Amino acid sequence: MSVDTHGHTEHGHHEPVEVVDRRQRMAVWLFIGGDIVTLSAMLFTYLYLRGTNTGGHWMSMVGYDQSHSADYYMNAASLPDPKLIHIHPMSASYSWLVAAVVVVSALILWGGEKTLRAGSQRASQFSATAALASIVAVAASAMSIIQLRHLPQIFAMHNDSMVWAYTSYSSAMMLLIGTAVVHFILLAFLGLGLTIRSARGVVSAEKWHQVRLVRLFWVWTAVSVVVTTALTTTVNTIH
Repeated sequence: MSVDTHGHTEHGHHEPVEVVDRRQRMAVWLFIGGDIVTLSAMLFTYLYLRGTNTGGHWMSMVGYDQSHSADYYMNAASLPDPKLIHIHPMSASYSWLVAAVVVVSALILWGGEKTLRAGSQRASQFSATAALASIVAVAASAMSIIQLRHLPQIFAMHNDSMVWAYTSYSSAMMLLIGTAVVHFILLAFLGLGLTIRSARGVVSAEKWHQVRLVRLFWVWTAVSVVVTTALTTTVNTIH
């Protein structure tokens, strides 16, 4: 966010804003392209694990009844025979709620950008808009962390040790949700940067190019969350 949007040539002259903006947009699109490749690889892994269901561990694992706590089993004089434990998919409604929150944050920033570029919103007003979008992104981060805390686990024996184990489904969801949290935190950071820069007058109706750069990544993040949620809430169980 601290890059000089005017730029300099080796002769000390300012580069045209359009040239700098074109170069920066290309960099953002390349970053998004890399993100698309990474997300595609993770979604492929999710589908592969679900499709192969190696060892029947997609949503089940040999372990112990979850009606008791870990302390109960660890302090028991003798353990009961383990049995095949099945888990259920994570709440689809909650996942869609998180996706909706991210989409709302993207719409807030996009709307603020449009009014800023049209000249109908002052820099101080856009500062409040960016701050609101950042707060909503923080809310999405908190909601996703709650999801991580409620990942289905199974108490199982591994190498003579009692551990909380994850099925293939839970492990794949941990990766996808954890990646989303990183993106949401990055969005909040970028939103904070726009808030500060617009409050200082660095971002205004005449200097809105950095807002567009942030908006491109913000909208892509919202789209990626919607795609991921649609996939993981419809393709999850083994039939």
